[in-house]
Amino acid sequence: MKKKLYILLLLFPLWGLGGISCNSDDDNNTQDPISQLPPMTTTGENTIGCLVNGEPFTDSGLMNNFYQFVNGEHILVINWTQGPNSSYKDGQLVIKGILIQENLVYTLKHSSYVDGDYMGGGATFTSNISELFGQFETNQNFTGEIYFTRFDDDNNIMSGTFSFEAQEIFSNEIVSITNGRFDLTFTN
Repeated sequence: MKKKLYILLLLFPLWGLGGISCNSDDDNNTQDPISQLPPMTTTGENTIGCLVNGEPFTDSGLMNNFYQFVNGEHILVINWTQGPNSSYKDGQLVIKGILIQENLVYTLKHSSYVDGDYMGGGATFTSNISELFGQFETNQNFTGEIYFTRFDDDNNIMSGTFSFEAQEIFSNEIVSITNGRFDLTFTN
């Protein structure tokens, strides 16, 4: 009987250490935030992700992305959402009045339509990371960029990168969106 108890006591610390080292939660807490973003692809995988103030944010909802020719001008809208729960977030990138082409950088500085008419692009980000339910918008002082590595109007696929800083409309708090990447399909 003493031999069996002695063997069990010897094995217990090894089993306990093995259980601690295999804890998947520990692995996730030390993972690089960029590695938690979707891979950069160009095949219409319907993925989008970025870092919001250094924290990973990937889409977990239904996307409604479109590129249409309306009233004599092109309009592109990219939407992404994470929620609904205590960490709700959503973002939108808009380019209006410009024919989208691959390998060009487009500036994001207008936050919304001014009387329904502007040329160029803008970005918004909504989140409850602010004291208020924050509505962050790009403007003349806080801007960004979007770059298309692929824009295939025949197959309705767009891929590329983006980043921007935006200002909360009431508190003037700033949000930093970095390392954005997308590989999306869109409707015409």
